[in-house]
Amino acid sequence: MQTLDKHFRNLTQAAFQRYGFAYAELLSRWPAIVGDALAEVSQPERINWPRGFDGRPDRGQPGGGTLIVRAQEGRGLELHYMAPNIIDRINGFYGYGAIANVKVIQGKLRKAAASRTPQSELGGSELADLEARLETIGDENLRAALQRLGTGALASTAAARKTSQS
Repeated sequence: MQTLDKHFRNLTQAAFQRYGFAYAELLSRWPAIVGDALAEVSQPERINWPRGFDGRPDRGQPGGGTLIVRAQEGRGLELHYMAPNIIDRINGFYGYGAIANVKVIQGKLRKAAASRTPQSELGGSELADLEARLETIGDENLRAALQRLGTGALASTAAARKTSQS
């Protein structure tokens, strides 16, 4: 059985590349890359790549595109000041210098799609066990990300068990 995600990637790849999103992850993982607080007031619009660069680092081309970010009205200056941090986070996410500049435009944000994350159906003991495993991690952001990942994974496993028992 194949997942729809595989087919969705094949169908949307040309559109993403046309608008500068050779990597759809930037759109879908924007809150994880820049943080929830910044993601609430901004959305990536597109990436303008230098002439002759298609966004892939493996071709020996010069890199460093310009990310166009739409900021909520009145928040553009804040995003402009945070541009070096945004560049570092995106390049750290991809593992190479994909983004060299950030251009901020202000305007109304598109409505965010409803979260497709399954609601946690974990019992108190499962959550307590997960938190006990993560308490030794010193970095708060890493611990929070691992907790979200663990909660999602455990909830998916619980949902799969529930479905198979039906």
